[in-house]
Amino acid sequence: MKPRAPATEKRAVRKLPAFSGELAGLGPARRRALEAAGFSSAEDLLWWLPARYEDRRFPTPITRLKEGQSALVKGRVLGCRSRRARRGGLTLTEALVSDSTGNLHVVWFNQPWMERALATGAEIYLFGRISLFSTKAGLRLQMDNPSIEPVGEGSQSSMDKVVPVYRKIGGLPSKMFRGLVHRLLEEQPPLDSLPDEIKSAESLPELADAFRQIHFPEEPPGPEAGGSFERARRRLVMEELLAVQCVLGEARRERSLSSGVVIPATQEAGKLLRRMLPFHLTAAQRRAFREIAADLASGKPMYRLLQGDVGSGKTIVAFLAMAWASHSGFQAAFMAPTEILARQQAQRLAERVAPEGLEAGLLTASVSGQARRELLCRLASGDLKLVVGTHSLFQEKVLFKNLGLVVIDEQHRFGVEQRARMVAKGVSPNVLVMTATPIPRSLALTLYGDLDISVLDEKPPGRLRVITRVRDDSSLRKVEAFCRSEMDRGGQVFYVFPMIEGSEDDDTQAAIQAYERLGSGAFRGYPAVLLHGKMTAAAKERAVAAVRQGRAKLLVATTVVEVGVDLPEASVMVVMHADRFGLAQLHQLRGRVGRAGQQGYAIMMCSPGASPAAMERLAILERTDDGFEIAEADLMFRGAGDLGGLRQWGGGGFRVANPVKDVALLESARKWAVAMTKGEISWKEGEKERFNAWVRSWSERLGSWGQIG
Repeated sequence: MKPRAPATEKRAVRKLPAFSGELAGLGPARRRALEAAGFSSAEDLLWWLPARYEDRRFPTPITRLKEGQSALVKGRVLGCRSRRARRGGLTLTEALVSDSTGNLHVVWFNQPWMERALATGAEIYLFGRISLFSTKAGLRLQMDNPSIEPVGEGSQSSMDKVVPVYRKIGGLPSKMFRGLVHRLLEEQPPLDSLPDEIKSAESLPELADAFRQIHFPEEPPGPEAGGSFERARRRLVMEELLAVQCVLGEARRERSLSSGVVIPATQEAGKLLRRMLPFHLTAAQRRAFREIAADLASGKPMYRLLQGDVGSGKTIVAFLAMAWASHSGFQAAFMAPTEILARQQAQRLAERVAPEGLEAGLLTASVSGQARRELLCRLASGDLKLVVGTHSLFQEKVLFKNLGLVVIDEQHRFGVEQRARMVAKGVSPNVLVMTATPIPRSLALTLYGDLDISVLDEKPPGRLRVITRVRDDSSLRKVEAFCRSEMDRGGQVFYVFPMIEGSEDDDTQAAIQAYERLGSGAFRGYPAVLLHGKMTAAAKERAVAAVRQGRAKLLVATTVVEVGVDLPEASVMVVMHADRFGLAQLHQLRGRVGRAGQQGYAIMMCSPGASPAAMERLAILERTDDGFEIAEADLMFRGAGDLGGLRQWGGGGFRVANPVKDVALLESARKWAVAMTKGEISWKEGEKERFNAWVRSWSERLGSWGQIG
């Protein structure tokens, strides 16, 4: 059964209940604005969780306020006036507020109506950030743009509780959205969909109670949040993980019942593959290829993830599978995330298969005119058996006669819909997805629970561990001297920056400016090239060729070098502002050096003023080159929603769940999903229907279909 391609950017949400026209404060215009922002039901709004919380329970005496503090003040208005600022055309509304300890200056920018709202003598609450302001008389503390509320609002007050703060959606300010969520929970609380058996065994509250506690907690949540807030969080985590496990389990079951392309093992194919190899495979490569070979010959569509560090040999395993498919009369396509990588892999594949009389084509956006028409014609007729390309491969005009194998490299860089469109080019073709980002078991169970997984956990013989060091600006001159000595010995150096061009709003050194600065300064006289994502394909190819052919010793680049830029002679990589990268990405980057058997070095340069915590995080790279340990640490530091693997779903990943921190709940979710599939769970009236609606919404997002029968 082919996976159904989901609409992009769909949110996982049950479709009932829809917005109610009777819901106070949600008129037709507001409803249309929310629907335009992608919110189509009441429960969808409840899943828009607070970005942070403000503790507005206890007023702070004015004389105890400090700069940079966000505080609640209870005071009396002594006076208020509005005036035009001398510069910038701003309207300033200034007030003086007093309590028993002293006076506080308060300022609002471009809010002249505040003057009418603040009557002299009125007692009010103010909540805002305290800043230090310079006047002719000296420095003074003041509160900028605070929220205000009259004292005595009673139950409607937001100044005596922990207040949720939301990111703005549908044109609704946070305060208005907060009121809407409160009314939803009072007037349209979501009906539960989890059976009592699961809630009891996992100590989970009702769904409506969980939302109430998450949106309006009694205590400000913190790192050690416990009690009712933690139970509520666990309930929402289980909602997400259980639905995903049901989708993945159903996808695996449906594929086990379908027929796929059979690529049989033959003696002739074995001889062909042995002739293609100028070296011996590692034990891990042999194990992975045996698993792939068994899948291809099984008659069931292969859906396997091949993961391993940069340089572990994933590509040659994929090339062998492609050659095998071609030898058996089928077509095989290799989809790469960038044109520079596609060109590189097409050249490598062609070199491997040409002695056997096979041909590999290249299809990218820059292949045009007559060359493109001829290539498409040969693919449609089946004359061309092997092709490497980018997103161009799954365009509507690209047709295959008998596509038997699809290889998707760096799969997390393609969306679900894109992958589904590529697979739809054949009739249940075998699919091999590859990633160089090591994925901890907990995350693999979540993202790839419907895939079989092969792991390359060995480095090729002779590959040395990259020596990694974390440094700050005080070591810059020593680092530059070391790089010059490496280039003098014949090595090549990468300098990697997080941005292409600098801006006044960000002090991050940019690649373009750095290229000019380094070329005229520390590395004057050393041939250098620049590489970044906004260059044309031809310009990128010229830059890579200059380094590969030894005409350039220094490559200044953005993270475009992270994926697929194979320059074997490079021995040193310097990553500037390394504290702004994730650990897994830095691990990927350092895998680009020392690939030809020479000693490789990776130097992680921290930003000026980097925190001790950032330095401690980077020190993990000094201690280990185990990609799985690094990926686990990265998840703990950054959270699952920051990983590229989750972005494949077309959104920001989970709203609540973290597959590393919530691994125990993940295991429980898998257990309960199996029990549901086997019919071992008892449901109350309406629960199964509501749960299936939730699962269907996730299946649309994941690109498959799941339902508890």
